[in-house]
Amino acid sequence: MIERYPRLMRLMHWSAAALILPALLIGLALGYELVAPRSKAAEWWTDVHVLLGVSALGVMIMRIIIARRSVKPPIAGSRTEILAARGAHYTLYLLGILMPLSGYATWIAYGEPPKPFGIPLPGFGPIAAELQRTKAGEWLWPIHDYGGHVLAFLLLIHLAAVVRRSWLARNSDRIDGLNRMRAGPAAPPPYNLSLKGHDSHAT
Repeated sequence: MIERYPRLMRLMHWSAAALILPALLIGLALGYELVAPRSKAAEWWTDVHVLLGVSALGVMIMRIIIARRSVKPPIAGSRTEILAARGAHYTLYLLGILMPLSGYATWIAYGEPPKPFGIPLPGFGPIAAELQRTKAGEWLWPIHDYGGHVLAFLLLIHLAAVVRRSWLARNSDRIDGLNRMRAGPAAPPPYNLSLKGHDSHAT
C-alpha cells in the first residue's frame, strides 16, 4: 500500500495550484474592483488572468487523465469523512475545468476570443456564433462569477482539512495531510533482507 501520491500526480497537483490560486485571486480582485476598472492595470491583470486560466485548463485535463491511471493512497477516516473528501475533490476537479471554460466561453459569446498580451487565441467560429445568437454570455458570466466564489470557499475548506489531517498525524508513523503531497517515495522502502539475516543470527 502506498502512502504518498505518485510523483506525477504530485507534480500535477502543485502545477494546478500554482496556476489556479493566482488566477482566482486576480479574478476576485478584478471583480471587486480592487484594481481600477478599464484601466491599463486592469487590462494587464485581465491578460494574466486569462493566460493562467487557459494554462490551468490544460493542466487540469492532464491531471484528470493521470489520476485515473494512477494508484492512489487510501483515505483514512470514517465513511462520512471519506465521502466528504471524495466529494470535495470531485467538485474541485469539476470547477477546475468549468471556471476556465466558462470564462473563455463568455469572451467569445460577447463577440471575440481573448487576446492576452496580443496573443490571438482560437475563436471557435461555429460555437461562438451559436453562443452569440443565444446571448449565452448573460448566463455564462454569472456561472464564472459565482463559480469563482464557490471555488474559493472549497479551497479554504480543503486547506483546513489538510491542516487538520496533518496535525492529527503529526505524532504517528502514518503519512497523511500535506505529507502525502510532499517529495518522497510513493511506496514504503523495501524490507532490508541483510538486516533480517543479521537478526536471525543474533537470536
